[in-house]
Amino acid sequence: MMKEQVMVTKISVKRQGERKHFQIKLPKNTKFLIGIECGWRLIDKPDAISFKSQLIIGDHSQNLFQRSPLIGELKLQSCEESNWFYSGEVLGAEANLSYGDFSDKGFNVNDCTHGNKRTEEIVKVDAESTIIQGWYLDVLGKSQNADINYEVRVYVWINVEE
Repeated sequence: MMKEQVMVTKISVKRQGERKHFQIKLPKNTKFLIGIECGWRLIDKPDAISFKSQLIIGDHSQNLFQRSPLIGELKLQSCEESNWFYSGEVLGAEANLSYGDFSDKGFNVNDCTHGNKRTEEIVKVDAESTIIQGWYLDVLGKSQNADINYEVRVYVWINVEE
């Protein structure tokens, strides 16, 4: 019988442009990797409140629509195979969430009520190895030209055989 589980890995970033190499250990009864999800949270920074609101809201004065802030780049590779099986970006909050949404009057926009709920990206990888090699590159600190203390979480969805 197959059962879904999720493996959570935390990556701590403290310096601008920092590169992190990490490993994710999978249970021995893992058959497939079926999805990858990632998120981030700010831990601390001087003047964190103004930084966070500036990062999430962005500056909409020049252009109508803005790209969501890029936090970093994530890549994953199986120890048994060459090449990355996952390469993606860790993004901040949706910068254009309230544009074109007329329900904002008296009903504040947020990810859960306005259809921006994050879901995993589907991958289908045989779990021939019980170790995944990971690589993360900070972009947020470089773009802000500051050392920003934050945490990235990588969620690896797996199928295990019971």
